[in-house]
Formats: sequence, C-alpha cells, structure tokens
Amino acid sequence: MDANLDQRSEAKWKEAALGGFQIVPDILLKKQVDLGLTPTEMLVLINIMMHWWYADQRPFPRTTTIATRMGSDQRTVQRAVRKLQESGLVERVVEELADGTKRTVCDLSGLIAKLNQLVTTDKDYLARKVKRDGFGISRGANEVPF
Repeated sequence: MDANLDQRSEAKWKEAALGGFQIVPDILLKKQVDLGLTPTEMLVLINIMMHWWYADQRPFPRTTTIATRMGSDQRTVQRAVRKLQESGLVERVVEELADGTKRTVCDLSGLIAKLNQLVTTDKDYLARKVKRDGFGISRGANEVPF
C-alpha cells in the first residue's frame, strides 16, 4: 500500500483508518442512479469491494457476512448480487485453487469497464486528466479535452 495514501487517510480518519479503508471511485457514487443501483445494491457492491485488496485477486465474500454487516437477511443480499450480475457489473465465477478446492469469486470487470466509460464525460475527470497529461499532448480521436 502507498505509505502516502495511508498517512493522508490516517490524517483524515484518525485511528479509524487503521482498521482499513476503501478506495471508491467518485464516479461510482456520482453515477449510481445511472447505473440503476438501488441503495441496497450499492451497499452490497461496496461490501464486495471491501474484500478486493489486490488487482489480481478477485474478492470472495460470503453473502451471510455481508447480510450481518448490513443488518439485513441473506436473501436480500442474494437478490442484490443477482441484480448486480444481471446488470453486468458483477460476475460470479468458480475458481479452482492450487489444492483442488473451489471457491466462488466476484469478477468486477463489468463494473470497471462501465465506470471507465462513464468517467470520460465527468468534468472532474477531464480536469485531472488535462493536469496529469498536460496540454499539447496528442489525444486519441475520441478524446475531447473539455
């Protein structure tokens, strides 16, 4: 983990940051209605993301764990996961581990693709992209600076 990010998070959240924290792209919060997410689906999605620590290791939380955290029943979480799957944001995949055991993981590639599509029209993204990439740098045919 980036030590600078840890320090900034601890400066904001104090001791609570030491218990762990999420990096949630702003575009997910800004576009949750456009993505068709209900408040329950959004909270289930954030709970799934809580278990995704490394880019190359897909999360595999139990619906019972999420339900307990949310104070809801397991069926509510299962319905939300099913809706996330139907919308293409989450795919449940069975992985076989080196020892032959299997586990069901959540593939968030659909969510990532959709967010990366939506962010291209976000004014905050465009401003940061210009700052990061600088002016005068050749842009792709489909890219518009503002």
